[in-house]
Amino acid sequence: MRKGLAIVLAILLVFIGLISFDGYRIQKTLVGESEASPILAGKPADESSDALTEATEWSAAQPFEQKTFETDGLVHHADYLPATESTNKSVILVPDEEQATPDGVAPLVQLYHEQFGYNVLVVERRGQPENGGKKNYGWLDRLDLIEWTKRLLEETGDESHIAYHGLGVGGSTALLAAGEEMLPTQVKVVISEGAYARFDDWLNHLADQQISYPAGPSLAMASTFNKFEQDFFYGDVSVTRQTSKIMIPTLFIHGTDDQLMPSRMVYELYQAKPGLKQLYPVRGAGHGQTYLEDQVNYQKRLKLFIQPFMTTN
Repeated sequence: MRKGLAIVLAILLVFIGLISFDGYRIQKTLVGESEASPILAGKPADESSDALTEATEWSAAQPFEQKTFETDGLVHHADYLPATESTNKSVILVPDEEQATPDGVAPLVQLYHEQFGYNVLVVERRGQPENGGKKNYGWLDRLDLIEWTKRLLEETGDESHIAYHGLGVGGSTALLAAGEEMLPTQVKVVISEGAYARFDDWLNHLADQQISYPAGPSLAMASTFNKFEQDFFYGDVSVTRQTSKIMIPTLFIHGTDDQLMPSRMVYELYQAKPGLKQLYPVRGAGHGQTYLEDQVNYQKRLKLFIQPFMTTN
């Protein structure tokens, strides 16, 4: 009897050890400190195009100003491009995971700067090249975004009109920030494209795609590790919940062929948002390809949506 119990306990301890080890690998991969887990292996490869190349060359020639501030022992970085003519209208661009520099979102920088005439601030999130720290997929970044907003207002004045425009995880970050009570009143509109809705749901989607065994226990263990490292569980990060608190107009953009962030997530976010909102599904677009898929229609839809809210008090 005792021998049988000892065997069962030994098997149980091995099982817990394997789950803990796998959870640790997942956690370290997610925060950007390892590539041991395959959970992020399905990120789409960057696609080049003439439009993207031209915009990147244009961006490289612009006189961006480097901005920084310090918090939590980190030096946060952003790139600022003032409008050609003085204006109180600005956009804060929050790039996706692999788009930390202005070149990574060059087509949108060019669009807002040249066609809309806005000041453009491109912010980096934690865990991206210049900022350091750990990737947190928007949860801690939301507070940094609000701090960037306050610092932008110091330059552009209290009568400013500001738009948030986030892409991918940056889109989720913009929604998380916009749902905060402390959001400055000068933020008039939010554009979110390719965002996830609930972090734990998205991680389960990634695990289903990239991991060949049931990863639920490992994800639960990874979430526990993250609670010790960054003071939040994966389940705490609900963009859907934050979106239900957003009181300013919001445009949701999502590619119908997005394999990284399933398009079902944008419908969850759209349904959660009270008040003024609009949904723009881009047919045939994959993750990160919504603008380049149909530039003319994208520009028209974007301008028609945000212009009324950026010209009134």
